Amino acid sequence: MSGAPITLKEVQLRLGVPQHVLIHLCEKGVVDPDFAETSGRGKRREFSDRNLFEFATALALRRLELPVAMAGLVVRVLRSFTRALGKVLPEFAWPEALAQGRLELELLLYEGDLLVLTARGGGLKRPLLLGARIGAALRGRDALPRATRLDALPERFEARLQIDLCEIARKVLK
Repeated sequence: MSGAPITLKEVQLRLGVPQHVLIHLCEKGVVDPDFAETSGRGKRREFSDRNLFEFATALALRRLELPVAMAGLVVRVLRSFTRALGKVLPEFAWPEALAQGRLELELLLYEGDLLVLTARGGGLKRPLLLGARIGAALRGRDALPRATRLDALPERFEARLQIDLCEIARKVLK
């Protein structure tokens, strides 16, 4: 984690959303402040660049009217994906590398169950596909699913949601 802490007011100004929306995302566990969490009067939340990116990702999902629980699960699985990606690319700086264009990342959600992170460039010899089944976790039946490598993307599906994580990073981390 690099950089100075970011206040809630700064997050609000950079993302252009009311503070109560950001507070709601924190209280629902979608974004956990990396630097400081409130613990009573006078203590304010402080966030990292990663948190700013997580807010932006969650807000993109909410604009598509996905439930807060789904946005929270996606953000938590995305953290898991980035840890797995860090093992493959140890020099990978999350999320700064996305804004700098060294790596292309997309998040795909198939049928509301299979969440896939696709990674290209950034020193990878071939595209990396990481997947996690999130349906049971979303229904509260399982813990956070583990990221596993996939050989290929699904070929047959009724619905797929695609999120360009690099574009989100370029907008919020400029």
